[in-house]
Amino acid sequence: MPAMNTHWKLSAPPESEVHVDADVLAMRAPLVRVHRDKAGTWSFDGPGQSPRPSKRTLLSAVVGAWPHVAALSDLGIGAAAVWSWKQHGWAGESACECGSCDQPVAADIDRHSWPEELQPHTILSVEQAALSGQTALTDIVSTPGGVALLGPGEHRRTADLMTPVALANVIRRWPHTMQALRMLKEGHGMRWSAEGLNWHEYALA
Repeated sequence: MPAMNTHWKLSAPPESEVHVDADVLAMRAPLVRVHRDKAGTWSFDGPGQSPRPSKRTLLSAVVGAWPHVAALSDLGIGAAAVWSWKQHGWAGESACECGSCDQPVAADIDRHSWPEELQPHTILSVEQAALSGQTALTDIVSTPGGVALLGPGEHRRTADLMTPVALANVIRRWPHTMQALRMLKEGHGMRWSAEGLNWHEYALA
């Protein structure tokens, strides 16, 4: 998995050992909750109650596979954050003492959070190495032949390097792609900036 050391934003070093929900690591669930214990160790979870069965990996591997994690530069020791599908970003998870707080919940995306202009069953073409986390997702391109999600390098890929994935599962795999997919126009691409933590649009040659 790739290390993003050139634009490293998290307070812990890239080589830090972390815990990742086994379902998230196997791409069966979206990464929607991040927690640091009192020792500062990071844990990455899918929807539902934690702790969940997990495996160990390196923080750099997590940031490479799930770029939206890099936005958690302010997550302190003992703190937790939950991905908000409605706000399209991380929300702090705090202890509620009054019982009436609107607490963010680590959940899978549902119909209420799904944007009307996107069709969840639309099939996109995804580079297998990016889907598995072996390389970072860097580009989303729209051509007359459809939409493709790619890792670094030239846009041309042979069919054996690509795999079909439903739009809903693309967004569950990479929550930070939702806004880019909403804005994507045919004949254009969107490139992820690891430094600015945002998407930049460009015209395809």
